[in-house]
Amino acid sequence: MDERAVYRINTESVLTSERPSVASRQVLLRLGIFERFQREPERVLTELHERMLAEMSADHLFALAEYSELYAERTRNPSYHVAAALYAYAFLFPDDGAPSPDRLDPRTRTAASLYNRALANALIGREDAAHLDELALPPHVGRFELSFDEAQLRWAERRLTDFIPASNLEVRGLRNRYRRAGIGAAFSPTPVAEPGVELEPKDLLIADLMRIPVSLFLRFEAPRAGLREGAQRASMEIYNARETDEITVGGRRVQAELETSVALALSLDGAPIWDTEIAGFRNPTAVPEGGLLRMWGPHQEGRMPVVFVHGTASSMARWAEMINELDSDPEIRKHYEFWFFTYPTSGPILYSAKLLRNWLTLAVTALDPEGDDEGLRRMVLIGHSQGGLLAKLQVISSGTRFWDNVSDVPFDQVELRPETRVLLREAVFFEPSPYVGRVIFISTPHRGSFVAANWLGRFATSLTQAPGRLVGLPLDLARAGIALPGVAVDLVQGDLDEQRVQRALNRLPTSVDNMNPNSSFSRTLAEIPVEPPVITHSIIPVTGVAPPYGQNDGVVTFESASIEEARSEFVVFGSGHSVQSNPEAIQEVRRILLEQLGETPGP
Repeated sequence: MDERAVYRINTESVLTSERPSVASRQVLLRLGIFERFQREPERVLTELHERMLAEMSADHLFALAEYSELYAERTRNPSYHVAAALYAYAFLFPDDGAPSPDRLDPRTRTAASLYNRALANALIGREDAAHLDELALPPHVGRFELSFDEAQLRWAERRLTDFIPASNLEVRGLRNRYRRAGIGAAFSPTPVAEPGVELEPKDLLIADLMRIPVSLFLRFEAPRAGLREGAQRASMEIYNARETDEITVGGRRVQAELETSVALALSLDGAPIWDTEIAGFRNPTAVPEGGLLRMWGPHQEGRMPVVFVHGTASSMARWAEMINELDSDPEIRKHYEFWFFTYPTSGPILYSAKLLRNWLTLAVTALDPEGDDEGLRRMVLIGHSQGGLLAKLQVISSGTRFWDNVSDVPFDQVELRPETRVLLREAVFFEPSPYVGRVIFISTPHRGSFVAANWLGRFATSLTQAPGRLVGLPLDLARAGIALPGVAVDLVQGDLDEQRVQRALNRLPTSVDNMNPNSSFSRTLAEIPVEPPVITHSIIPVTGVAPPYGQNDGVVTFESASIEEARSEFVVFGSGHSVQSNPEAIQEVRRILLEQLGETPGP
């Protein structure tokens, strides 16, 4: 025989075909009941169950698990799914002093997968706690008593609801599908805030409408003893990947089965975030005008936030491929957690950077009011394109450089309304954030983008609106004697036409204007160094092959994205501007994050 055909025969089971495994068929053939199963399956299963009680052998338990699941799938009888899960559990975790199955026994992994599938099939349509009491065993197996603590449905002050079975879903749009193989039925519920429950600030930071990977585990108290007594007592447990992914059973710690990529894909499938990308560039009200920082699960003390900042006309969804890969690395998952910042991408970059700074401060204050969590003071900012400029503004000391581009009059001497003064102070003067220890720049136009300077950039600018909080800014500045484009003549003549000043709002610098290589903002920011001890890295795509000099990614030149102070500079050849999903770029981010784990925190 062809060796592949032999291997298929030796490895098939009810998990992969309509035929049970060779090991299970051997049991029925040995007992002379193999052919009878097709004619009278329930009688054969009852007879096999009685023989198992007489011997309580692993062979019989495994065969019963497979054939019970096969019968359950054929008849859609959920009680036999429960029976299959019970037999598989009794095979894997003996409670009568019998040895645990050998790890190299092929039936061991098959039994775990069989338990997972049987349990998932038994729970479909009964995931809600109100329907768990519908679960039962076939009469010949015995009575079934199930307990469930509904407090397990609470997570981050929300309630887990709408449990979707994850193992039988196809995933598209992600390069790899990751799951953590183990024990349990993989589901993806949604955490929903309950009506009337007021969330604390730290819980409000957790993203809404996300799916989280969980594992439902049916723990049988004493499965083999219960089989002999004809009565099973069990409890349903929920294991959440955002908290713990290990289960202690039979004195052993085992991995919970979790479908992480499925949960990520379900979170993004049809999510409204996709509609905000272009809309959020044209109209600031399409996204939260004050920006929005959200965490992918509750913060755990000691873990370091990796804060993703998207670029122009983009969204947090563009990080999906990178998140999928990074979350699959156990070391990164153990030491880091993922945060996302969303903002109106057409607004002035200084204003957007001020929003990011405010959100980082708010988050740390809410999560660590005592200031004891060192992880929150070793943040890694990852900024793509414009997002990289926002990230840089968190780790520089600007002094008066940006204000000097606006006026020769010292800021404290300009007469402004109190609210305008506060706004400008926050958006024009920057000092390094005490929370950020490292920045990864991806496709970042440190010296501007040639696209922002051409007709396409000017056309894009014409489509935008200014953030609502900036509506009164031109008039306030004009009253203070600071000229704006289109109103300078009025000021000189002493005739302040307020309507004309208001119309000048449309000519306030947008993010596209800021990224023009000839803009005063772009030149000024390029001259300001990152303050030590912050460490920076650059990931720079170019469309051609080596060397990168004189090339670009379609938006930013290599020379604009390259900075001398970067500890490392990684060039991705043959890539366009949107390099966040490129495997080489993702692996470089992974390398940098692992590098940080081996370094002693700075002062």
